Parts: sequence; C-alpha cells; structure tokens
Amino acid sequence: MKTTNKIKLGVSLYSYQDSYYFGRQDLEGCIAAAAGSGAEGIEVFADAMIDEWPAAKLSDEFLEKWNHWMKQYGITPVCLDHFSDRAMWHNRQLTDDELFDRSVLYIKTAAQLGCHTIRLLHDEHIGDFGISPYRLTDVHLVERLLPVAQEYDVMMALECHNPTNVAQKCQEKYLELADRTGIPYVGLQADFSSYEYCISTADIGNEVRNSGANREVLEALREIQRDCYFKKQPFLVEEYRDTLNKLGATENDWKIMDFFIRLENPYGSDKTFSYETLKEYASRLVYIHGKFYEFDENGQVDNMDYPAIFTALKEGGYQGFISSEFEGNRRMNDDHWVDDIDYVRRHQALMRECLE
Repeated sequence: MKTTNKIKLGVSLYSYQDSYYFGRQDLEGCIAAAAGSGAEGIEVFADAMIDEWPAAKLSDEFLEKWNHWMKQYGITPVCLDHFSDRAMWHNRQLTDDELFDRSVLYIKTAAQLGCHTIRLLHDEHIGDFGISPYRLTDVHLVERLLPVAQEYDVMMALECHNPTNVAQKCQEKYLELADRTGIPYVGLQADFSSYEYCISTADIGNEVRNSGANREVLEALREIQRDCYFKKQPFLVEEYRDTLNKLGATENDWKIMDFFIRLENPYGSDKTFSYETLKEYASRLVYIHGKFYEFDENGQVDNMDYPAIFTALKEGGYQGFISSEFEGNRRMNDDHWVDDIDYVRRHQALMRECLE
C-alpha cells in the first residue's frame, strides 16, 4: 500500500518463520502475505527461503520469478539479512577471510534482489554483552567491505538491539570509519526491543511453561514495571525485591527475572534508552526493525509504547523503512498455533495508525 509518508512500512519475512517452516506458506506465499498486510517493502532471508543460496550468482530463472513477484504484489525488496555466522560449521568458526568472502556474497545477492540494505550482526550486538560466545562481524571486516558495499550500492545496517541501543559508544567506531574513509555505506539500525518497558505476556507464558517460573511473580513484575513506566519513573528492582519475594519468588524466578530487569525503562537513569535520544539519532538511522511479541486488549504492543516511539522517530526526521519483526511466535507456539500472518496484519495497522 503506497503512501506519501517519508517513513515506509515493511515486513521482515522472518515474521512468518513458522508458516514457512511448517509448509503453510512458500516464499511467494510469504511475499503475498506481506503485501496483503498493507506493507510496501520486505526483508528477506536468503539462508532460509531461497533454495539457490548460497550460489555465487542467483539464476536468471529465479530472478525473473522474483522480479515478477515484486511487480505482481506491488512490493519493494528492502533488506537482505546477513547473520555474520562464523559458527556455520560445527567444529570451527570461519576465519576473517572466509567471513569476508561470505559477506561479499550477501552484498552481491542483495544487489541482485534489488535490496539496498543488508542487516548486519556485529560483535558489539551480542558478543560484548555476553549473550553469545561467537564472534561476528567487526569493524576491521566492515572496513574491508565498505568499497564492495559502495560498488553495489548496498548499505550495511548494524542492528542495535536490546540490551544495546543506537546511542551506545560501541557503535561509534563504525560511524567514525565511514567518516574517515569517506564511504558512507555503514549505518545504524534501530530495533524496538531497546524500548521495552516491561516483560511481555508472551514471555511470561513461555517462562512458566518451559522454565518453571512462578506466574504470579512474573505477572507482579510486569504490573510493577508498567506502573513505573506510566508514572514516568525508573524501574529500580531493589525497591521491589521484598514485594516479589513475599509472593514466593525463588532463586529460579530471580534468574529468569534478571533477563527482564536489565533496563530501567525509557525513563530510567540511562538516557541512551530514552525517547529523547532516539529522536536525536532518528535522522541518522538507515533502517529499523519494528519488534513485537504480543498485543494487549487495546490492540497495542503489550510491552513497548509504539505511539511514543513513532513520535520520537517522526519528530527526529527518520526517513526509511520500519519492518514488522514478529517474535511472539517462538514464545507461544509450544502452547498453540500462532497465526503469524494475522499478527503481522494487525501490527501493520497499528504502525499505520501511529504514523497518522
């Protein structure tokens, strides 16, 4: 659905991972679903959804079919995902030269598909925060890739994801690299997960079923976090530790909760997670993931303030795509089938409402 807004809405086909994996939709079906949701663009996963990958060059037959789909469904290819996967072999990690060659292939494939962006995972995204033991793309590799990205006119978008954000100092060296070389083909990609203000109900159900968490404790945590947020106060867990312990919080519960209390919320003392900082960086962003897990009874994402996020982006002058990235499916699909197509449709409607 074409709009005149400078902010465009897309869909990451990652959102349809269950429909694709279980054979309910093929690649064309996912593209059709994205178009049917009202989106203008798509983000595609070559690793999972393009049978020819990792061919050195996609076949003319596939590209003819791909271009036909883009025209048929009136949708624009926006981004190709690059996982920077050094751990693709079970017994060793890729060397720098091997990952460079694979990254060049991603850039060339993105250009063939008509995508002007690749989503790039970098060391600071998950490595520096202890989330993963694997090394990813680093600033030295990005410097080698910049001339290739320039040649093919493909922007490398560095994902800034919870527990990081777009203003973290760990990203500055990449921006300085672009300035120093005069090749502006690396930039920041925001992810709405950086602005979660409470645990989602999807996470509560998942932790209760699969980690043995106490539902009453997690639901109390959620209500405390929500109360702090809507009073525009920081959430400081130490102020509520006794309250949660009186509800029977166990050592296992605290281990689980530690993951969901890392951030004070956008009104906390760390101003890099604030809406004011997001507004400050908005015009410098090259791409955005509109993360979401579950909706509340009012049709809002139940742990992120979408109206506030969109206000910051609009007032800050963001111009580009925001793509729906549904991750509630893997939090809920052990309990029941999650209709990812309907979730994305509802999410697109919410984002369009926020734009208006």
